[in-house]
Amino acid sequence: MPSAPGTGWRVAPSLPELLFLALRSGTNHSFLPPSLSLQKDYLIIIVISPKYHETVTSSHIALDKDENTLNTVYIHKQLQNEFIQNGSKNFRFIPILFPGAKKCHVPTWLQNTHVYSWPKDRDDILRRLMRVEKY
Repeated sequence: MPSAPGTGWRVAPSLPELLFLALRSGTNHSFLPPSLSLQKDYLIIIVISPKYHETVTSSHIALDKDENTLNTVYIHKQLQNEFIQNGSKNFRFIPILFPGAKKCHVPTWLQNTHVYSWPKDRDDILRRLMRVEKY
C-alpha cells in the first residue's frame, strides 16, 4: 500500500477497486484484507452527498443498477453492520458533508456522531486523521 509522501499515512483504493484489480490481473489475492474487511485501526472517511444519501437509502436496488451503485450499497451496509456490532459506537468513521449536502443526508445510524463539513472543517478533519486532540 503506498504512503502519502511526508505524512506517514497509508493510502488505499476502496475495496471494490482492490477486488477488481485482483480478479482482472489473475494474481495472488493475498494482498486483500482478511475476510475482505479493513483493518480495525484504519479510519474510514465517509463522504456524504445528496447522491450518496439517495443511493444508500433507496428502498429498492434494481438488478440493472451499475456496479458502482451496488458496491456503494454493499460497503455502506458493511460499515453499518460494524457500527451496530460495536454497540452503536463510532470508533473510526469520519462522516464529511461535501458542498451541497446537509445533515439530513447523513445516514441515520451516523446522526449521533460528529459530522464534519468540507472545506469549512478542514483543519479538524486533518487533526482527526492524525488522531490529535484540538485542545
